[in-house]
Amino acid sequence: MRAFLRPIFAATVVFGVDRAEAADPPPEVAHYNLLVRGETHAELFRQALLPGAYGAVVSDETSLPVYQYVLLEARDLNIAQRQTGFDMEAAAWWRTQLGSAAGEPALDGDVQTANIGYHRGPVTVRFGRQHVAGGAARYVRFDGLAVAADLGSGFDATAYGGLTVLPRWNARRTFTYLGAAADSDLKDPALALDTRQRSQYWLSGARLGWAASHTHVGLSFHEQHESGGLARRTLAFDGTSELSSVFSLGASASAELEAERFSEARAWLDAAPSTDLNLSLEWLHAEPALFLSQQSVLSVFSADGYDEGGARAVERASDRISFEGGAWLELYTGSRPGARGELALRTLVDQASATFVRVAYARVLTPDNGYHSLRSTLTRRILTRLSGTLEAYAYLYDQAIHAYRTSTVYSETLEFRPTGAIGLLWGASLVRSPYANLDLQTELRLAYDFDVSAGRGAR
Repeated sequence: MRAFLRPIFAATVVFGVDRAEAADPPPEVAHYNLLVRGETHAELFRQALLPGAYGAVVSDETSLPVYQYVLLEARDLNIAQRQTGFDMEAAAWWRTQLGSAAGEPALDGDVQTANIGYHRGPVTVRFGRQHVAGGAARYVRFDGLAVAADLGSGFDATAYGGLTVLPRWNARRTFTYLGAAADSDLKDPALALDTRQRSQYWLSGARLGWAASHTHVGLSFHEQHESGGLARRTLAFDGTSELSSVFSLGASASAELEAERFSEARAWLDAAPSTDLNLSLEWLHAEPALFLSQQSVLSVFSADGYDEGGARAVERASDRISFEGGAWLELYTGSRPGARGELALRTLVDQASATFVRVAYARVLTPDNGYHSLRSTLTRRILTRLSGTLEAYAYLYDQAIHAYRTSTVYSETLEFRPTGAIGLLWGASLVRSPYANLDLQTELRLAYDFDVSAGRGAR
């Protein structure tokens, strides 16, 4: 059986400067917004997986990776002593690897965003590395141009296009066989260089939205290509509406036009008949394989779609006690149905120390297996500036997995904040499961957040 032991020490330092204009500055005063923020993360850990492939003995590894994150945002920059609509945004990270982590480069890093923008009246233009989230795009990063415009009468539109950002972790400079370590050595030096042509990785899309006082709807389109051809071509719809002070309705759907099928469709109805009761009905249809690129080798292993419908309720019995419950039914293509349900109790034990306890029981049934679970959480402010949490989870399987019928998870955190800008957090977890005899982790994090707001103007 595999044993896993991973003690971790981590330190985090956060710094930032935030400069903004004073409230309602005189018209003749030029102003800007500036945000500079950084984070430093350091972890010291040692890990071992025993046994390795085919029972091979794997030696321990000790590693000390240090990560640095930086972010710079500037809005309404002053150019030639005039107030303009120019913006700038840049974010990057880099890492230095100390220790003996096999296969990890000593230095690494990437640029997450780097763009400039200009807004004038209802139109905003942005050029450079940026991202689009939601709708047909889901989440993509690209180097290119994006244009957004307020069309009036509640309508707005966005269009974008450019070269897809290729994550560094997509490129492997070596390969691994399930065998001897020598099989993982680099066989072809040309593989050490990224030979992909960026011009073959491009994307484009657009969105048209409309909003009224209680209704928001949007229609979006996204197309993405890779070296092998079309990756995906998606059309999506999303909308929400407040029917009354009690009921609200929402729906979203995305369709893959090449496959002529819906990758996902969702609808929900929320109701608040009283201040102490919230109800929700929801339905979901999904085909997970359609979320993959058509050029991915994994797309040939198509997973069948499924439908899920259910309801959830939250009842606040008093100022100290609330109940939660929900039940859902899953219908799978070509197999018997599944189901899941949960009941939970949350109570305020002591108001002075902000002590909360939550206990939840869940039952999950799948076509192949199922389990009972019991989860409990305790949150408490121990001292004025010291708070902590304790969590314990237990899972009982209907059928044994690798001869294990149970899994247990224990975790704790302690956070001490001597000032509003400094925080020290220590956390630890212990897991025993069918996949690890022992998984022990501990982390220590130090955070320093320095924010300053100041007016800035020039006549």
